[in-house]
Amino acid sequence: MGISIVGSLNYDLDTYTDIIPGPGETIRANDFQTHAGGKGLNQTIAIAKLKQPEANYKVNMVGNVGKDSFGDELVNILEKYNVDVSRVGRLSDIMTGVATILVEQKTGQNRILITAGANVKTVYSDKQLEEIFPKEIKHKEKHMVVFQQEIPDPCSIMRWLKKEREDYQIVFNPSPFKAIEPQDWNWVDILVVNEIESLQIIETVFDESEVKKIKADIKADFVKGYEQVCETLQKKCVNTKGSSVVIITLGTEGVLFSSKENPKVEFRDPIKNIKVIDTTGAGDTFLGAFITQYYQGVDIATAIEFSTKASSLTIQKPGAAESIATYDEVLKA
Repeated sequence: MGISIVGSLNYDLDTYTDIIPGPGETIRANDFQTHAGGKGLNQTIAIAKLKQPEANYKVNMVGNVGKDSFGDELVNILEKYNVDVSRVGRLSDIMTGVATILVEQKTGQNRILITAGANVKTVYSDKQLEEIFPKEIKHKEKHMVVFQQEIPDPCSIMRWLKKEREDYQIVFNPSPFKAIEPQDWNWVDILVVNEIESLQIIETVFDESEVKKIKADIKADFVKGYEQVCETLQKKCVNTKGSSVVIITLGTEGVLFSSKENPKVEFRDPIKNIKVIDTTGAGDTFLGAFITQYYQGVDIATAIEFSTKASSLTIQKPGAAESIATYDEVLKA
C-alpha cells in the first residue's frame, strides 16, 4: 500500500501585500493567486514529489472534496503527481474546503483563515476503514499512514489502525494543534512538530510543575530547553513499542530529533542566508521529505538533512503545493 495520507484538501486564495489591514481598513494589495492547499494535500504532494523516481510504492490520498470546480482542480493536481485518488470522496452536499491566506511580502509571514467545507466529512466507520485500508495484501510491503489535525477526529482512525493493522506505522503532525486525550499519543510512531506544538503537547499531557520547569529551561537556553522537550516526548509520550521517532523543528534555530533506536537528542543547524518569500507549506514539505526518506530506508540524521534542504527551497517560492521541490531538485541544491 505504501504511504497513505489522511487529511484535508483546500483551495487556497492567496493575497500578497506589504501591510496587513487593521479593523475597518482597506488597502490595495500587490497580487492575488490561487493554489492547491490543505495540510493533507500539501503533505501528499510533498511525499509524491520527493520520493526517489525509481522507488516502487504508491502514495494514496484519503479525504473529501466538494463536487465543484475547486474539487475538480485539486483532484487533477493530485493525479498530475501520480497520487492514487480512489479514496478521495466527491461530495455533492458540501463545498470544497477553502483557505484565505494573507502573505506579508516584507517578511514572508502568513495569516490563514480556513473554511473546512468537505473536510468535516473526513470521518469513517469501521466498515469504511476496512475498505480504505484493505487487509489482503499479496506481498509484504511497509505501510505508513500520515495524519494532521485539519480533519475532525484523526485519533479514531489511529485507534482502529493500531487494533486492526498493527504493523502500520502512524505518523502524526498535530497541526493546527488541538488537545487530544493523553493516551492517544501512544498510537503515534513518528511525531513531527514545531516548537510551539511540542510545548502545547507538554502542557496537555504533563503536570503543571513539570511544564513550569521546562518553560524555565527554554527561557534560560532555547535549544537545550527544547532538547528536554524532545527527550520527554520520545520517552514518555509516543508509542514506545514502535520506532518512537520525535522531530521538533525550531524555525530559524534548527531541528531536534530522537528515536528509540538513538534516544540521545541530536541537533542540526538551519540553512542560512536564504531569501524568504512565503513560509506557507514549509512544515508540510519538511514532513513529506522526511517520510519519503525514512520509508525508503534512509537513516534519520540523513533524512533530516534532506528535509531541511527541501523545506528551505519551498520558502523561496510563493504558494504551497506548487512551491515544493522534487527529489532531483533537492539533490542538485
